[in-house]
Amino acid sequence: MNPASQPRVWLSYGLPGLPLALLGVPLYVYLPPFYAEQIGLGLAAVGLALMLTRLFDVITDPLIGHLADRLPPAHRRRLMILIGTPLLLFALHRLLQPPMDIGLGYLYGWAVLAYLGWTMVTLPYQAWGAEVDPSAHGRTRLAASREGFAIFGIVLAASLPVLISSEDPADILPLVDILMLVLLPLTLLILFWQVPEHRVTHPPVPWRIGWRLIKRNHALRALLGAYFLNNLANGLPAALFLLFVTYRLEAQGAAGPLLLLYFLAGILALPGWTWAARRHGKRLVWLVSVLLASAAFMIVPWLGPGDVMAFALVCLISGLSLGADMALPASIQADLAGQDAEAGGGERAGLFFGLLGLVTKLALAIAAGLSFGLLELAGFSGEDGDATLALALLYGLLPVILKLAGGWLIWQPLGKYYREVTPDNTPRTTTAMSKKQHVTPGGTP
Repeated sequence: MNPASQPRVWLSYGLPGLPLALLGVPLYVYLPPFYAEQIGLGLAAVGLALMLTRLFDVITDPLIGHLADRLPPAHRRRLMILIGTPLLLFALHRLLQPPMDIGLGYLYGWAVLAYLGWTMVTLPYQAWGAEVDPSAHGRTRLAASREGFAIFGIVLAASLPVLISSEDPADILPLVDILMLVLLPLTLLILFWQVPEHRVTHPPVPWRIGWRLIKRNHALRALLGAYFLNNLANGLPAALFLLFVTYRLEAQGAAGPLLLLYFLAGILALPGWTWAARRHGKRLVWLVSVLLASAAFMIVPWLGPGDVMAFALVCLISGLSLGADMALPASIQADLAGQDAEAGGGERAGLFFGLLGLVTKLALAIAAGLSFGLLELAGFSGEDGDATLALALLYGLLPVILKLAGGWLIWQPLGKYYREVTPDNTPRTTTAMSKKQHVTPGGTP
């Protein structure tokens, strides 16, 4: 029996996903308006600083992933996590509890260090899950455990305004700092104790040979393109959520319950997505989730003051797609890393997840800069009706366009080149394979 199939192993593996995801809502929803309005740095300036921070991550993600694959093989995932955790916790403390008399340099510097530490923890953590169980459904189960706990972490973060009876970022951010100091070391200790590391049997090949294999991997390129567009579509509403609820719906007190509804829907739907992916395939089920979220967001530009119940329906329906959005692309990437190893690339899941992190952070960087920058150009002040219309279009219409473009990449190029397998590791019929076309492990016909 594969040890990774035991519930204690995949549940212990998923636990650190909770504190790592706990950061998501504060960093994307509460941190920008806190620095822009309460610290007084301005919307456009904060958006630019956060975009530059994410662009720095574009460089560090593949480098950290590459380095993590080349550490001593016995405990290479544990070692990188142990190096990154103190850096992450200290930088977060400085970022979430800043003095009031600071400038953009403070925000940029500590955000860079926090994201660097976060990368040094999350990349080996994700690669660990891709390696510990070689089966297709095992990878999905581990990814679902990680992302399920991640959604619990996001729900906890979204619940904080309700729990402390305050939606003031100055009250929420210090509490997040304390929770991270307690939960992250505790869950990592359980991970190290209960989850074995995969024994490396095929060390990564030299960089030049490995890069040639990646360039020929059409399935990887299609996945990264679809993931970029989907994350860009998700990043715009995340950055603008508080502004949309406050100034477009004129319902600031509803922000916490609406976020809670969204993420609770994601938790409840995750087991169904996992079951559907095993039965119908990860790619097809991910595509269905993307189309579901797009359909829900199509009514957003027509919402106005007082339309809280209609927006709650949007949060519920789009929240149902959240679990698939989080777990399935990562599981597909784990499959591609395994197929790359079969094609002669060696075991370099860290690099593959570094590339996935690269496109994620690039998309979120562009989303932060684009959303606040375009609002500034539109003259947004929260009072002018035309400016709140611009906010509604940025929040609701542009993400739909981006998601549909990403959906096409999932349907066509990824469907053609991704060699998906069933739970018993036999090839699943796809568009390309139904035509009796042979596909190599590298994804090239």
